Formats: sequence, structure tokens, C-alpha cells
Amino acid sequence: MTSLGYQASSLKAYLSTPDDLKATFCRLRDMGYRHLQLQWIDPSIPLEFTAETLRETGLTCIATQDSFEKVRDNLDYYITMNKKWGSKCLCVSTMPRNQMTTDGIKLFCSEMKQIFYVLREQGISLTFHPLFYNYEQVNGVCGLDTIMELLPLESGLTLCIYHAVRAGVNPVALLEQYKGRIEICHFKDFMIFPDGEEYLVPVGQGKIDWNPIFEACRRFGVSWGLVEQETWKKDPFVCARESLDYISSCGII
Repeated sequence: MTSLGYQASSLKAYLSTPDDLKATFCRLRDMGYRHLQLQWIDPSIPLEFTAETLRETGLTCIATQDSFEKVRDNLDYYITMNKKWGSKCLCVSTMPRNQMTTDGIKLFCSEMKQIFYVLREQGISLTFHPLFYNYEQVNGVCGLDTIMELLPLESGLTLCIYHAVRAGVNPVALLEQYKGRIEICHFKDFMIFPDGEEYLVPVGQGKIDWNPIFEACRRFGVSWGLVEQETWKKDPFVCARESLDYISSCGII
């Protein structure tokens, strides 16, 4: 069953102080969210405070996320973070674009393997979140496919539907191709103005056809579908609620 949650990076501007964080968590809980992926909480907020706020609000942290360089260079900190917040999964976001070469991919995957084995000893899984440019061809092969082939089979793929669509890749085909390795999907939608400007919108209000994606998530065993929207044309909490209402109406709760 695919359960609904929220990627807290969407509300970075509302995670800058302890009071803001507590108010944000309460608002998400009150609108019906129960599960969070945590990212971009201001580092001045103690890890223990976030852990206590999770307990007080009854929210669960199902994963954390940050950039490859930050995780690689501060791995002990991220291990501590995951343990304090009760998370069993650390998501590394993107391989740097300047490494989208044969040698760059090999180096990235070598370093990711080291991270994977250290995390595994601590009971934490590793998953990779590609951005749209990670789907580009390198020597005639999709970069993501090479990365996933070189990473340990037990490592996961966090699939952002928006980035797959932006890359021109069918997300349903990806969900089938990597079934068993995708526990987390990011549900993010977008619109394009006639002049070519792109902007993010609540799930179900953009150009993505969601019903086949939701059905594929259920069919291929995706555990978590997380609402994500880092920019808005209206109140971000209204956006979060509208996404929740739409996805819930489609049977993912």
C-alpha cells in the first residue's frame, strides 16, 4: 500500500526557527499529514528539538534528504540526525551535473557505495534522488540507468515524478523498471505559461496525468508518496492542503 506524506523541504521558509518549525508541524498534522521526509530545517535548530516536536505532534520521519556533497562530507552528522528523528532512510539528492560523464559517474557511485556500507552498519538505508539532468545520455546510455547499475542492488531510488516528466521519461515505465527499489515517490506537479514560464502547482492542478502514476505506485509496491512543492503562487499551506485533498480523493491516504 502506498501511504501519503509530505516532503518538508517544500516549506523551507517556515522551518527557520524552533517556533516556526513547531507551528509548521502542527499545521501539517492538523490538515491530515502523518508522515514527513525532513530536509532544509535550519541547522541552528537543535536535532533534539526537532525530535521532540515530532513526538509532540505525533508525526513520523520516514526519511531525511540532502545533497550528495553535504552527506559525503558530514556523514556522521546525518547518521546522528536519522537516529534522533527515528528515520531509517537517508536520501541523497542528485549527482552533480558536472559529473555526468563516464568517469564522473564511476567516481560518484564509488563514493556512494562507501556511504551505503557505513549507513547499513547503522541500520539506515540509502536511496538516490535523480534530478532531470541525471536522465541525460552518457555514451548512449541513460545516466540514471548507469548509476543504478553501479550502486548496490539494496540501495534505493527516490523517484520525483516532476523530474522524470521534465526529462521526457515515462514515470510509469520507471516505476516498473525499478520495482522493488523505489520506496519513495515525490508527487510534484507543474504548469507552463504560454510564454514558456514554468511554475509549480498543487498536485492535480498541473499538466501531469496522475491516475496512472498512483495506480503504478500501488501496483509496484511504493511505500510512500510525498507531496512536494517548493515554490507557490498562493499560500503554501493552502497548496499542501489542496494536494492532500486531491491525492486522498484518488485513494492514497
